Amino acid sequence: MISRREGVTEDALGVWLRAGGSEALDFATGAAADVVGITDRQLIVRYVNWTAPSLTREGVIGHSVLDLSPPDHRELARKNYLHVLETGACISFEVTFEGDGQVLKWMVRAGPIRADGQIVGLLTISTDVTSQRRAEADRDRFFSLSLDMLVVASPTGYFRRVNPSFGGTLGFELTELTSRPFLDFVHPEDKPATQVAFDNVRHGIPVIDFENRYRHSSGQYRVLSWRATCDPITKDIYAVARDITATREMESQLRHAQKMEAVGQLAGGVAHDFNNLLQAVLANVELAMPYAERSAELMDRLTCIADAADRAAALTKGLLAFSRRQPLRLAALDLNALIYGILKLLRSLVPESVAIEFLAAEQLPHVSVDRTQMEQVIVNLVINARDAMETAGKLTLQTRAVEVDEQFCESKSWAKPGRWVQLSVTDDGQGMPAAVQSRVFEPFFTTKGPHHGTGLGLAIVYGIVRQHGGMIDVESEPGKGATFTIHLPAAAGAVHEVITERIPSCTRGEETILLAEDETAVRRGVELVLTGAGYRLISASNGSEAVRLVREHQGPVHLAILDMVMPELNGPETWHELQALHPDLRVLFVSGYADGRARERLPPDANLLAKPFHMHDLLVRIRGVLDA
Repeated sequence: MISRREGVTEDALGVWLRAGGSEALDFATGAAADVVGITDRQLIVRYVNWTAPSLTREGVIGHSVLDLSPPDHRELARKNYLHVLETGACISFEVTFEGDGQVLKWMVRAGPIRADGQIVGLLTISTDVTSQRRAEADRDRFFSLSLDMLVVASPTGYFRRVNPSFGGTLGFELTELTSRPFLDFVHPEDKPATQVAFDNVRHGIPVIDFENRYRHSSGQYRVLSWRATCDPITKDIYAVARDITATREMESQLRHAQKMEAVGQLAGGVAHDFNNLLQAVLANVELAMPYAERSAELMDRLTCIADAADRAAALTKGLLAFSRRQPLRLAALDLNALIYGILKLLRSLVPESVAIEFLAAEQLPHVSVDRTQMEQVIVNLVINARDAMETAGKLTLQTRAVEVDEQFCESKSWAKPGRWVQLSVTDDGQGMPAAVQSRVFEPFFTTKGPHHGTGLGLAIVYGIVRQHGGMIDVESEPGKGATFTIHLPAAAGAVHEVITERIPSCTRGEETILLAEDETAVRRGVELVLTGAGYRLISASNGSEAVRLVREHQGPVHLAILDMVMPELNGPETWHELQALHPDLRVLFVSGYADGRARERLPPDANLLAKPFHMHDLLVRIRGVLDA
């Protein structure tokens, strides 16, 4: 403001500047980064401390200040300057200069110069804000384009600003997210930990990789991982989050698969030893039965022992199926025909109040499966569906031919691309929550009451499907039933008939048989049965001893009965050595379970008898192999 004591008027503005005012302003503003100017009421520049490199102060002073504005901003500048002269109010506005490949932003602030109560001119201060505006534009663009979820939160617990990715991930409008406390969107179980993390950030402790669950507009929850820090002056919270829901689901599925594999390994190992024990029990019980014919009470006790051993054997068989160690007899089959063949059985398994519908796809590719085990899969799924429906309902079996692509595999960690035959079994029963779904294929896990199942039905299904190279999944919600879907690899070629074994009428013989079994109790029981049936016997406790005894034996050897798992040499390795001595020697493998490496070395048409077996079944199988 110009002092009244100097008698300055509008006409005397230039006189004042020439009389020393200009030098004073130069002294005060000469080193300023801003451009300071004075104009009169006619918007003529009367003073400027410095100007653009292409201009001189002398060339600017005396000309209209509008000449310094870009052409497309001159009308805006004129209106703003006149507004200050008329009202005396300060004003600010931005102008943009373009040229020589550059874009410059300037902030112009204008205020009145008064003398004797009259506005005699304008004081303008122009600041180069190009770098500031560019930084703001970069920040805004990155904020809006970021795939990460960016937020600014107030110390009071509200989002001040959220980027589009945040709203898109959670399915909310941005205004809805900023209108409520952010804790309203956090899962109830995660609110206490979230509040603690928020308080820590407010007190200057950065948050790194903090996880919580945020509600999606659909009602589901997404898992977010956060990093956050606090502005020490404004106390605003700056945070970035990533949606790791899919990652956590994949990790959970991987842990589940690893757990299932570990349980399978354990089950296979237990089954091997357990089957040998059961084999010894069954063999000795059956050998004792002829001596108990005169004692009904003793015979009853032996029968109870045999029945218990059979039930234990069925339990072990289920464990082997889950651990994918059951021997398979594969044949290319029409899945539709297989289901039609057991529909009558399936209908007998459910009450009349439950309707069964089979929707068979036309021109369904064949699948390479073990018929017996695949029938067990279907039966177990139907029984499981029956138990899920309390009194009445509908059970639907449906087949399809499907192509699984990479996009589907990205959403389902268990999926593999390829051409598959799909079978789904759907019920409209009570359904199951996610916690039950995550464990539904575990052995011995069941939601049924005591004495209502072993919890092996779906575990057996899981093991058989996986052993066939297939995939299995379940979809369910409480009160909305469940759908179990299996995918089996489509097989090329026509249907092959399953060979039905001829049951021999005689179970005795005079041939020479080599028996190699490392379990003493099992070996002694089988020895008694074979010698009692008339066979000549060479008995060995392991594979190496069996090879040595056959090499020393002078006469013919007609059949080798080899345990799959033995010390020194396993069954297939022993068979390889024996073939060099007797190329025509026939073989029957027996096993509590066969690991992958041993099974790979079996002959393609190998005969395999699973432990525990009844002695009559052993004699029948021996005659079948010898007479084939």
